[in-house]
Amino acid sequence: MSIRNSHLATLFYQLSDKHLLPILKRHFHNPNHLTSFGTILAATVPIGFLLHPILGGGMITFSAAVDVLDGHFARTLNRSSNFGAFWDSTLDRVSDFFYLMGFWVLFQHNPHFILAYFMISYGLISTFMISYIKARAEALNKNCRKGLMDRGVRTLFLIIWSLLLGIFSKSNHILWFGLGLYCILTTLTVIQRLLEIRSQFIPEKHPGKKSSQPYHSKFVNTMPEE
Repeated sequence: MSIRNSHLATLFYQLSDKHLLPILKRHFHNPNHLTSFGTILAATVPIGFLLHPILGGGMITFSAAVDVLDGHFARTLNRSSNFGAFWDSTLDRVSDFFYLMGFWVLFQHNPHFILAYFMISYGLISTFMISYIKARAEALNKNCRKGLMDRGVRTLFLIIWSLLLGIFSKSNHILWFGLGLYCILTTLTVIQRLLEIRSQFIPEKHPGKKSSQPYHSKFVNTMPEE
């Protein structure tokens, strides 16, 4: 599942073409600068959560919106580049870190803080694995289209989780349930992608016929979108 190809994304792009891109063109002449700005916004997410979960969720929303816009902005300016795609994907991992750190600060006074630390750490590992598996697979010319929790869905999950935490601020159950569900769903996504890629490396069962895509393929220096 992917939000990038949804009707919601189409509506967002239409609104940005009309209202946001003219403003961006006046302040950003290089799409990579916009990408960097989105990561700076992501770095403020933990501070937002220290003040209020809804504020933290708002910062995630703002940062994610900028992240969606940078690619669209680059295409509009006809300045898309391989380095831009690489830079965007690299900084996305930094933003993912700050997003989850925002939720971690909510556990600072929790008696089970150590458990939360390990669960957040696991959530980070599984998040990074989702992205790495796809990038590495596509560098080896393999398809990787499956996965419950691509980056768009993960970000939407975090925004909804933060909204619920803000509304039901006294409920500790939502905090733990959201973290547990995030870990489960990202783990399932890692498994989905591993199985999908593994099936493409299994040689066809025909006598004397070799796989057209050997396992030890030469690494291609690309960084596709997650």
